[in-house]
Amino acid sequence: MGKKLLLPTDFSKNSLNAMEYAIQLYKNEDCDFYILNTYTKDCHSLDSVALLDPDEAFNKLSENRSKQGLGDILTHLTFENDNPKHRFHVMSHPFPFLDAVKDVVKSMQIDMLVIGAKGMTNRRMGKYGKTALSVIEQIRNCPVLIVPKNAVFNEPKEIVLATNFKTDFNPSEIRHLAEIAKLSKSSIQVLSLEDPDSLNDRQKANKKLLSTYFEDIDHTFNTVRNVEMPTAINCFVEIRRSHMVSYINKKRTFLQKMGLGQPALGKLVYFENVPVLALNDK
Repeated sequence: MGKKLLLPTDFSKNSLNAMEYAIQLYKNEDCDFYILNTYTKDCHSLDSVALLDPDEAFNKLSENRSKQGLGDILTHLTFENDNPKHRFHVMSHPFPFLDAVKDVVKSMQIDMLVIGAKGMTNRRMGKYGKTALSVIEQIRNCPVLIVPKNAVFNEPKEIVLATNFKTDFNPSEIRHLAEIAKLSKSSIQVLSLEDPDSLNDRQKANKKLLSTYFEDIDHTFNTVRNVEMPTAINCFVEIRRSHMVSYINKKRTFLQKMGLGQPALGKLVYFENVPVLALNDK
């Protein structure tokens, strides 16, 4: 049975770039790609005639724009991609973005969600935008691959998995990471701040489980000391020129659900050209 990947698009360059990345990453796999566009009411986009009946005008104009944009993408992919293993489906939903994504992920039993991220900038450094953070927080039925706008597809040859071994791994999600490593013949570098000699029983058990999951994959356990994880990952990726970063996306705490506290992705350094794969915990 083939993979099912959901590729949301707002027709921007970064969402199209994420789409192309996913297609290339799974070029040797049997896949169904579901391309989703959502639209909500925006009276500023309506002309003076349309405002005579704004609701009806919105429905027609927005639906037509959505279907036209999806049709253009489908035409482009049909001509550019002659891979017999790939099938493309387009979906236009008049619902809020996250509601539509949740519905499609659940109803279509999506294996992976791939989204583009244009990022945000401030005086100090870039960071992931509101859409990427919201998706990571609320979509927990499948892994989420975040592809930054400057990412250019290169066959991943090294994937960094950041973990402290304290979070219990979700076997089905770890298998997705292992699968990507196998299909791209890449190694997995497990990066931790924990001293191997100081691991408790639970951490040792989780580390052993990772070794089992990566049994047929070239993998190495690396320890970095006296530095915070964001800095450790950034330096590790930059020095080794790693091609993908992955981490375990823990369930939101009570404080985070109340809007207090930062989600795990928000604590990571923003990678301008390196995709990030968020794997959900148990």
